[in-house]
Amino acid sequence: MNCPVCGKPVDSLRAPAVGVRDGKVVSYCSREHALEAESKPTVVPPTKPPAPPPDAKKRRSTPAAGIATPSSTYDSGPVIEIVHEPASGVVTSAPDARDARVSEPRISRSQTSGAIQIADTGRVDDYVSADDDESPHRSRAWIAIAIVLLLGGGAFAAYKLGYLDSFVKHDSQAAATTKPPAPEPVAVAVDAAPAAPTAAVAIARAKEVLSTMMTTSSPRIVRHAAAALARTGDPAALTALTTALANETKDPAKTSVTTKIELLYDLARGGNKKAVEGIVSEIIDQNRDHRIDAATRLRQLGDKRAPDALAQYLEYPQFHIGVAKQLALAADPRGIKVFQTVRTDPKANADDKAIATISLGFAGQADVIPDLEQLLADPHFNADAAAALVTAHDAKARPTLIKQLQVSALRVQAARWLRHLDAEPDPTLFAPLLTELATPQDTDVQVGAAETLLLLAGPVEWSKYE
Repeated sequence: MNCPVCGKPVDSLRAPAVGVRDGKVVSYCSREHALEAESKPTVVPPTKPPAPPPDAKKRRSTPAAGIATPSSTYDSGPVIEIVHEPASGVVTSAPDARDARVSEPRISRSQTSGAIQIADTGRVDDYVSADDDESPHRSRAWIAIAIVLLLGGGAFAAYKLGYLDSFVKHDSQAAATTKPPAPEPVAVAVDAAPAAPTAAVAIARAKEVLSTMMTTSSPRIVRHAAAALARTGDPAALTALTTALANETKDPAKTSVTTKIELLYDLARGGNKKAVEGIVSEIIDQNRDHRIDAATRLRQLGDKRAPDALAQYLEYPQFHIGVAKQLALAADPRGIKVFQTVRTDPKANADDKAIATISLGFAGQADVIPDLEQLLADPHFNADAAAALVTAHDAKARPTLIKQLQVSALRVQAARWLRHLDAEPDPTLFAPLLTELATPQDTDVQVGAAETLLLLAGPVEWSKYE
């Protein structure tokens, strides 16, 4: 079609500015002519198109034609103007302070002509009205777009200019910025950590396992389980040990003195006083090894007759260190003197000096405590070094003793010394041992685990003796 002002052919899809008259789109060749038509209405020229210019065949674009043009003068009405942003991206309109995402307003009302101007940026956001304190009026933008869509070819123009896609995108962005209300916090029930087994539970379970083993057909297992349970003074365990002792001594020719002394010791540890006298009677045995064994058991029971019975064997080189150790454990001066000499002897080997340090620690010699603490790192002597530190109430022994609870051969004595170190039972140590009792395995290991539980959970009196 032709520009209503100058009559120049204008492609309606590429017109710099358009207006609406009587429900129809009017294209202008420039913004100036659009503003001029707004301020000074002109009569639309006849519908007959002017003669094409000489170079019309060379042009690929063809002016739109066939739009009826009324002969009356247009009255001044609203004009929608498509304003192309310059290459620099600068628009003279004032920035929209309501939305930080948009650097300039997309739709504004002309300050001079009152025409609505739409920036050709591919987006339709909102416009600012000076009459309503810059409140958003998206509904008016919809009216402008609807007019374009209703005109023949308007849908294509809206698609081409990207208005529909931009408007939908703007609405979706606006919806995305609206955050849903935060949900109310929901209390989630959290299962509490299982409580550590109590001392009463540990003792009951240990006694149950040992009592069951005392009913087996194996004399060895019965004796082993009864010896552990006899620490508590259990009558059934003491009876089982008495029966085992009677069977052991029934035939003097087959009697094992070592086993006999062990049974007497287990009975004496459980409170049988007659068993103590039975051990004393073994000291007069003609076998020297048996006499030393009996005297050692007396020392373990704290009997005052033990040191003199042992001291007579200090003169024998093969018994010298072993007997001196038992004397030092009884805090006897004769044993203490032996190990003080060993510690200062430059010819003594490292193992003898370690034994001397441990023995003096048991004897209560405070000057050896630093050396005992260093021996905690020695895998050969750390068990005895930790026990000697307990005598001095040194808490540094605890980690080593707790670690020894994992070793079946060391756990019983480790538990005993832990009870000497701690006045109250530590329930955190029970669970692994209870698990072992519930797991089928070697009976000796189970007996040791049960005895360890008795020492850890029971009264300190149960751990008084080795």
